[in-house]
Amino acid sequence: MKLWKRAAVVLKDGPSLIAADDILTAAVVKATSHDELSIDTESAQFIYRHVLSSPSSLKPLVSLISSRVKRTRSWAVALKGLMLMHGFFLCKSTVAESIGRLPFDLSSFGEGNSRIMSKSGGFNLFVRAYFAFLDRRSILFHDGNRHRYNEESSVLIRLVIIRKMQIIVDSLIRIKPIGENMMIPVINEAMENVVSEIMEIYGWICRRIAEVLPNVHSKIGETEADLALKIVAKSMKQGGELKKYFEFCKDLGVSNAQEIPNFVRIPEADVIHLDELVRTAMESSEESAERTEIAEEEEEEEEEIETKLSDLITLDHNEEAPASPPRVVVVDIPDLISF
Repeated sequence: MKLWKRAAVVLKDGPSLIAADDILTAAVVKATSHDELSIDTESAQFIYRHVLSSPSSLKPLVSLISSRVKRTRSWAVALKGLMLMHGFFLCKSTVAESIGRLPFDLSSFGEGNSRIMSKSGGFNLFVRAYFAFLDRRSILFHDGNRHRYNEESSVLIRLVIIRKMQIIVDSLIRIKPIGENMMIPVINEAMENVVSEIMEIYGWICRRIAEVLPNVHSKIGETEADLALKIVAKSMKQGGELKKYFEFCKDLGVSNAQEIPNFVRIPEADVIHLDELVRTAMESSEESAERTEIAEEEEEEEEEIETKLSDLITLDHNEEAPASPPRVVVVDIPDLISF
């Protein structure tokens, strides 16, 4: 790093390091420094070890990271803050599931400042894409505390969770460095995190699809069958997209993307079977609706006939008596009934 850049980093991070009242706060400042060319891995690892040994420390750590990220305009600080937060999930800290929606918003990071955009527009886009993924992931895993994926969950709940995980994968493959000036160690390490997450989540999706498909049959209903078909179709499309993404990462030199995995393809027979289930369910639904409509029409006709009869009876009662003497009418009616 050039001397003037190193001096600039010291000037920006120095006051925060001096103000740090404990070793953990200092570690957060170091792990989220303004240094655009490197990342302090040792400080990050120290923080993760501390959280694993003392889960209760996560909440104050998240507050520290949030406070630092909220007030920065530096893409390096913002990205390192996101990577530090992401690391809580990657290091398998179960307490990370309590985070939920991220306590800061980087969805419009770098927007509205043309000078900054012209110099670091690609980095700002990268930060926004990383934030969109991590925020969505954190929310989903927080919701997972109430809607766990397990054998006791209904088929519909399991399908919904799988579909949400596919959306997470979509947000991951949108994280891409743009331009040669972004080929630096900080971005490369962020991409390694992204590739690790894709491998874990997509593998989970494939396993769960294999578990759920046998439970999708004609008796579960149109909604479940239709959602299962959409999941399978998305999985087939996503497999091709992931292959291209891994090829892109390999060309960038991302260390854990040098071997492109064989992404699982759903057998065509399963897709055809699901399509038939959806069509059958829709036909059954249409037949049921048609039968209901016919029954309603018949009921309306019966009501109309009853109404007409009622009107006739009313008219009969309200009809004026004929000019003939009442005695004759009284005699005739019993004769007609008898006959």
